[in-house]
Order: sequence, then C-alpha cells, then structure tokens
Amino acid sequence: MRERTRNGRRMRRGAGLGVALALALAVGTGGPAGAGLPVIDVSNLAQNIITAIRQTIAVAQQASQLANEGTMIANQVEHLARQLQMLEDMLANSRHAQDLTWGEVDQVMASLANALDLGMSISYAMGDLATAFPDRFPGYVAPTDWTVAYRDWSQTALDSLLATMTAAGLNVADAPSVDAALDMLRVENRTAEGRMEALQVGNQLASLQIEEMTKLRQLVATQISAQNAYFAAQEEKRAAGEAAARDWISRGVHAVPTAVPDAGFDTVPRP
Repeated sequence: MRERTRNGRRMRRGAGLGVALALALAVGTGGPAGAGLPVIDVSNLAQNIITAIRQTIAVAQQASQLANEGTMIANQVEHLARQLQMLEDMLANSRHAQDLTWGEVDQVMASLANALDLGMSISYAMGDLATAFPDRFPGYVAPTDWTVAYRDWSQTALDSLLATMTAAGLNVADAPSVDAALDMLRVENRTAEGRMEALQVGNQLASLQIEEMTKLRQLVATQISAQNAYFAAQEEKRAAGEAAARDWISRGVHAVPTAVPDAGFDTVPRP
C-alpha cells in the first residue's frame, strides 16, 4: 500500500514537471512581434504539452510496472519460504529413531520351550507328544512291574511340575530388561521431533506388548501341561489298579488278595 502511494506521488510530480517544462519551452520559443511583448505559439504549446503528458504517462506506467514486478517478487519469496517450511517439516517428520526396541518373540518362545524339556516331563512342546503320552500312561492296563510303573508316573509328574516352575522363573527373570526398554520408550516419546519418531515409539510399545502377551500365553500352556501330567499320573494309578484287579478275578484265583506292606501301593491288590 505504501509503495502504491509513493508511486502515485511520483506520477503527479512527473506530470507537473512535464507540463511546466512544456510551458517554459513554448514561451521561450516565441519571438517578439511588435511592442516587445512575447508572442505565444498556441499550436507549439499544445504539442509540447501533449508530449510532456505522454512522457509522464510512460514514466508512470514504467513505475507501475516496476511496482507490480516488486509485488510479484515478494509473493514468490513468500511462496518459497512456505515451501521451505514444508520441506523442513517433512524432513523432521520422516526422521527415524536412532535405537529401536522390538520384542524378540521367537527367541523367548524357544528359551521357554527348552525349559520344559526336563527329565521325564511331558509338555505341549514335545515333538513326539502323541506317542510319548500313551507310552507313559497306557490307561486301563495292569503294569508288569509295579515298582517301575509307580516310579515313572511319579517322576513324570514331578519333572513336569519342576519344568513349569523353571519356565515361570525364566518368564519373570527379564522384568528388569523390560522396565529398561519401557524407560527408553518414555524418553523417546518425550523427545520425539516428528510424527515418524512418535509412530515408531508406538510401534515399539506394541511390539513389547505382543512379546509379553506371548510369554503369558506360553506360561498358561505350561501350567496346563503340568496339571495334565499330574492328573494323568493319578488316573493311571487308578486305572492300573482296577486293571490288576480285573486280571486277578479273571484268572479264577479264589484267595483273598492282600496289599504288600510298605510298598507304596496303598490297597492295590496283589495276586
């Protein structure tokens, strides 16, 4: 606005100077024609005035053109500044975090599964579970050697329980490392400089949550394995005792069976 005002003033000053110059030239060119009075050439005066006005208009047009070009340059500079700000914003929002923390699910699952492979324990992680379970607990079948059978049933239940506690210990042993990872994510969240870094913090947190949920799922499966091993040992004892009684009755032996003292077989009949 100020630029336009200055241009208008220049135009008016230029026009006034042009008219004054034309008048001076017209008066100066007139010669004496009688009693010493100047004679004005009206035609020459008019032509000089027209020329001066045209020059003034040309100067005003040039000034207006320069003012428009200055406005265009200012707009272009402002547009370039906005583009520069957009590029800087894109650069900040596309910057990746330096250190990323991701949950290592496969490694955790493998270590917990290895903890279940203990002695005679039975768990879901066994590759031959479909054959090992019926071999260990055949069901309604009388053992040929009760001492070995009771030892195997008891050892299977105890090893399964111990493996479960070992896996539970490994599950909670990495609590300090999990806390350290969460502390680092809190710091990254507070110091994130763009959307990309903020999104990466959220992705890392989601990855850690998946890891913890996976460990919890594995711990539940481990507990189920231990419970089933214990229940299977108890059921096998009952089924084997009933099968032994059936075999004794089927052989037609009429002597009353008695339990062997201090054999650990409770009231399991001995033929």
